[in-house]
Amino acid sequence: MISILKTKFYAVAISGLAVGWLVVAASAEDKHGKTLTKTYDWPVKFSVQLQEVKPVVAPPPKMIELKQPFYPALSIREQHIQTALNANTICDFPDVPLSKALNSLQSQHGVNMFLDALALKEKGLTVDEPVNVSLSGIPFKSALDIILKPLGLTYVVDGEVLKITTQEEADHTFKVRIYPVGDLFPLRENYATFQEWEGAVQAFEEAIQIACLEITHPRQQKKSSASGLMQEGARTQNFQQRTLTIRLVPECKALVVNETDQVHAIIVELFTQLRQVRKDQERQSSEKTGVLR
Repeated sequence: MISILKTKFYAVAISGLAVGWLVVAASAEDKHGKTLTKTYDWPVKFSVQLQEVKPVVAPPPKMIELKQPFYPALSIREQHIQTALNANTICDFPDVPLSKALNSLQSQHGVNMFLDALALKEKGLTVDEPVNVSLSGIPFKSALDIILKPLGLTYVVDGEVLKITTQEEADHTFKVRIYPVGDLFPLRENYATFQEWEGAVQAFEEAIQIACLEITHPRQQKKSSASGLMQEGARTQNFQQRTLTIRLVPECKALVVNETDQVHAIIVELFTQLRQVRKDQERQSSEKTGVLR
């Protein structure tokens, strides 16, 4: 009786093992790996053929195509830089040289960065300026601002490279963009005398001027030195006195803007918010009309 039970136990065990290996083999066949032969001595000697399972390699993340409310469109590399600037970053730089900190960020985000050593030299700085920053969970562009602004530095996208340079150099680096704004004007079929367009454009210029005052970061002046306050105050005054380079092309319902990277970034954000405000107002109006009906 005991012998019969042992025989049944061995049979069940072998059947279970065989079924398990067959399932593994069937699943592995989908991976298109090599065929392997495994030999086992317990409870009886037998062999099973298995497929070698290849490791699954995850495809690289698909880059998000950015909405571009301007022309010319960003190149693939410029889109990659903009995507990286908006991605979260990790910084742990306890009194490390600026060049080392930037190299670490460059590797982390996979973007080409260029440190303008000549511009730094003209400002009395070197690539070994100490950086003492420890933070995480904020956008890469915010981390760059925290690292660079105390040194009087900033970044611009120049030649499909993220260039680290002085604020003065960035203020003299311009690029031309065309912004279609027909949807933002209260156009009618026979609308838009040149005077009406000029009035609308002037309103946009004033809105952009107000928005651009943010780049002078007055909220940080309390923590600046006396000389820093004087320099920052002069820059704020110069910016307020400077006329933005914006021209109207009524036939195309577009604005042609020749400005710095920082001003363009603010214009894009301003237009994005204006369009969102209008969209929300239209939705609210539609809902109100629906209720009245």
